[in-house]
This record gives sequence, structure tokens and C-alpha cells, in this order.
Amino acid sequence: MNFPDFDKSFDPNLFFMERWAQVPEPIRKSVEQYVAARLPDDILAKLDDLHARGLPIDSDPAFFHFGGGLVVRNLCREQLSDQELAKYCPFCGDWDDFYVAVLAAISAMRDQRNDPA
Repeated sequence: MNFPDFDKSFDPNLFFMERWAQVPEPIRKSVEQYVAARLPDDILAKLDDLHARGLPIDSDPAFFHFGGGLVVRNLCREQLSDQELAKYCPFCGDWDDFYVAVLAAISAMRDQRNDPA
């Protein structure tokens, strides 16, 4: 039996981020770039701040499920429907579960772009 490592911080979205990685990369990148191009600069800055502080993305009202998360989910659906998503991630849900993984990928992508190394 494996016990959880309580010394590591728990990321409640890790399951969906791992499942999002199962979607073919060209499709993931298309959705991520589409959403990133349509988010206002102040929202992207807030996303970067959450990422830098290691806070869960959906802990902020701008990305909460019933707040800005709805806008993000609809943007994702414009690129990839829930039914198409289910082809790659059966039994894992729909954009209600995956939108945070898209935001995390956008934040990581922006983090890499801003890295001076």
C-alpha cells in the first residue's frame, strides 16, 4: 500500500493535467494558443501570479468554475468539443474538468517564454 507524501504540496488539478497530456500535442497546443490569444492581459497576469506563487488556479475568482472558468471552458469548446475531448480522455469528464489544465499549460508556456535562460 502506498501512503501519500504529506511533505509534498497537493495539487487537486494534477489528475486532469495528466489526462490533458494524453491529448495529442498538436490539438493541445491549438486549444492552449487559442485560449491564450483571447484572454485579456490582466487575466494572463493574474494567471502568471498564481503560477509563480504555486497557488491552485481555480482558487482565484477570475478562474473559478462558475466565474471566469465558464468563459475559459467556452473558449476551449470553440476549438475542441466535449465529445472530441472524450475521444482522447474517455471516462474523465469534459471541459468542466479540463479547463484548469489548459490554463496551467498556458501559464507554463508563458513562464518558459519569459525565462531568460
